[in-house]
Amino acid sequence: MNKRRLTILAVALGIIVGAYFLMGLLASMKEEPPKKVQVEPKKFVKTQPVQYSDTQTEIVAFGRVESAQQLDLVSEVSGRIISSKVPIKVGQNFRKGALLFTIDDPEERLKLKSSKSNFLKLLASILPDFKIDYPQSYNQWYEYFKSVELDQPLPDLPQVNSDAEKTYLATRDVFSTYYTIKSTEARHQKFNLYAPYNGSITEVFQEVGSVVSNGMRIARIIKTDHLELKVPVEANNIKWVRTGSKAFISTEDASQQWEGRIVRIGDVVNQNTQSIDVFIAIISGKYPIFDGLYLKATVPGSTVKESMVMPRNAVFNGNQVYVIEQDSILKVKEVDIHKINQETIVFSGLEPGADLVWEPLINAYNNMKAFKLLDAEKNESMQTVNLKEEENEQAMK
Repeated sequence: MNKRRLTILAVALGIIVGAYFLMGLLASMKEEPPKKVQVEPKKFVKTQPVQYSDTQTEIVAFGRVESAQQLDLVSEVSGRIISSKVPIKVGQNFRKGALLFTIDDPEERLKLKSSKSNFLKLLASILPDFKIDYPQSYNQWYEYFKSVELDQPLPDLPQVNSDAEKTYLATRDVFSTYYTIKSTEARHQKFNLYAPYNGSITEVFQEVGSVVSNGMRIARIIKTDHLELKVPVEANNIKWVRTGSKAFISTEDASQQWEGRIVRIGDVVNQNTQSIDVFIAIISGKYPIFDGLYLKATVPGSTVKESMVMPRNAVFNGNQVYVIEQDSILKVKEVDIHKINQETIVFSGLEPGADLVWEPLINAYNNMKAFKLLDAEKNESMQTVNLKEEENEQAMK
């Protein structure tokens, strides 16, 4: 019995060992698959041949519309504000010469009438002397006496015909009294305030009925038919702007447009923004324009001769770019930058015809292998054409 078991175990072991060696033999006879060759992918980049021409620069800036003339109406006399046909309200429009308001002071008006009454009394006292001593001047002084009205401005004095007549009038204080009254009348003109131009009220500091004193602000007005656009321009771009140059003004969505002209360029740099203010007079056009509007200004600048425009993001390290040389190698080149725009730059300094890389490259380096995307597109197009020709030939067969 034991012998039989040993025989079975020996046979089983032999089968297992034989199977193992047979598997090894078969595995050694199997051909190994060929190893894949690692092919480095080609890098294609957008390029543009360098072609120089005269480049017209432009400045694009944003700013707010403001009046070219803004005034604070300040009282030069004391009294109570009386309204006129123009309400003293924010947003109220007015025409040049319109009475904006009156400052009423009854005491001052009565003082002026009293002074004129005393002047009439003085004239009446000298008329008899004129009739006797200066008969040739009596009639003109008498007519002058009759022309004086208490509620009207004092007329000009008659002409003095002799030194004796002048001496007489001076000793009777006729001249001093006359000019004192004229001075008071000039002061009374300040009780009525007239509009210096077509405009609008933007702020009100004192209401109708308020009592004001000398030097108090009453309202603020602006000139509405002479508006300007104030735009900040970067200090390094101010050299491209010239006084008198045309400007094109529009809303941000370009739905409304106006023309303008640069009238002033500031000479002070804003410390916070490092910009200089440029003032553009707006020419009235099809669309109305209002103080405070936020608008876009495009100002044509100077012309840069023999230059080219390229994307700003294709420049790195300040003034370096990539070009592709004939052996498909990236080379770092430096350019001369004349002007930096928001998305582009104006440059020169490369050889005409050089293949300039037209996009930003990631992880690129000098002497790196790269190919022009334009060439790849041409090859793909040629392959497509050849494939179509083959299909047509097969269809004809």
